[in-house]
Amino acid sequence: MNEITLNKLVEKGFNNPRVLVLGDCMLDIYLDGECNRLAPDVAVPVLDVNAVQCCLGGAGNVITNLCNMGAKVSVVTMLGDDHSAQTIARDLRLRGIDTSNILFNADCQTLTKTRLRRENQCLLRYDIGRVYHFTPALLQKYLADVKKMLRHIDIIFLADYDKGNIPDELIQLLYEEQQKNPKIIAVDSKDYYRYNCLRPDLVKPNYEEACKILGHKPQNERVTQALEWSESLCVISKANWVALTLDKDGVILFKKEEEPKHYPVPALNEGNFSGAGDTFLTVLCLAYYNKLEEDIAVRLGIKAAQIGIHKSGTASCSCEELAQELHHKDDKVIVDLSSLESVCDKLRTDHKIVFTNGCFDIFHAGHAHYLSEAKSQGDILIVGINTDESIARLKGASRPINTLNERIEVLRALSAVDYIVPFGDELSDDPIPVLEKVKPHVFVKGEAYESEEMPEMGLLQILGTQLVFIPHVHQQSTTNIIQRVQENSSQLLKKIS
Repeated sequence: MNEITLNKLVEKGFNNPRVLVLGDCMLDIYLDGECNRLAPDVAVPVLDVNAVQCCLGGAGNVITNLCNMGAKVSVVTMLGDDHSAQTIARDLRLRGIDTSNILFNADCQTLTKTRLRRENQCLLRYDIGRVYHFTPALLQKYLADVKKMLRHIDIIFLADYDKGNIPDELIQLLYEEQQKNPKIIAVDSKDYYRYNCLRPDLVKPNYEEACKILGHKPQNERVTQALEWSESLCVISKANWVALTLDKDGVILFKKEEEPKHYPVPALNEGNFSGAGDTFLTVLCLAYYNKLEEDIAVRLGIKAAQIGIHKSGTASCSCEELAQELHHKDDKVIVDLSSLESVCDKLRTDHKIVFTNGCFDIFHAGHAHYLSEAKSQGDILIVGINTDESIARLKGASRPINTLNERIEVLRALSAVDYIVPFGDELSDDPIPVLEKVKPHVFVKGEAYESEEMPEMGLLQILGTQLVFIPHVHQQSTTNIIQRVQENSSQLLKKIS
């Protein structure tokens, strides 16, 4: 799917699927203020509240994200019979959601999480409510309402926070109904054994949950550890896709009988991370419904979560915000050579275009210096980056160490780099097809190429492109790094063996 088609899909709300959300709805309250004094009577800090924000939490945040992304949402759930429940119901109605299938139980308290914050830093959280529980009559009505709603939906989204809204009887009902008329099922839970009879399409454990499920202890090298869990998590959950979230370490996607893939995320020093997992899984689910490739689906989910994290309340994202982010961010990566030519034709009139290329595998100080020097040769720096298949042909089957997506994310974060163009196929591993479209004013290579015969030379002469060689940083290379690791470590990197 090209960028234009993807943007249109997102802008139009992922084709507006009908989604039934089942699970534990909560109310998130944020009290923001100043904390500059102590209470004279008990000598504790005083928060002078100047803003109060109420957000849907738990399954409610899933509903928020689905609605914002264009889905047509239905909900069947149980709440307490209190002020928080009425606040949740009112918010849902404002979003155009039918609340007639919400059950109010006077014997329960609606789960409410209140956060006290100063300058967006949480000082304290206090919770009201523990677990929802069904009376026999309420359970019977709950199951009947769910069965009725299943006739008219495309996706079932189970948001199970272990607070009582997903009884065993519901799972049995869903199992029976799936045999008759299967739907796409997404599950967010702390216990995926409960749901394996449903053979869900998507599940989203986080690292701590996966450790508990598999009986492992947390380790410092979380990505390395988690990459070994692929088969186990797929067997336990019987899910088609298992998206393991590792917060700052990104996401690992497991698929049945396929190698796991790791997706890094941009580093964030601050933000409100509450609800980010809901946002990620919501968008992943909608992408799955639209049969998008897993790379696109995961990256859309990551982008949406990043947008939500920067908000003051519980993380959420809209299709408009995501489309805007796609348009802004993905302009830096151009995969279509026709689009590349169009961009460069517009830039060339008023800008001096510099082009360079490389593998940029295991990014190091030498790379950073090289790209900074390359950018200094002009106004716009376009970087060609070899595909994984191209690097394997050039450097052997043990390379690359980092995938194309991971290498692109590193380059994307550099202010010196304006555009990134993947290249390399079975016909050619040199950047000549890219150069033909870019027509750069300056072509930059490392000093090691100064004495070599380069296949690009003839084209550069035709284009009138200036060739500049940049000195290497002493002893800085990917090969040297790999050699040092192999010589100094008792455990060789598996991927290099």
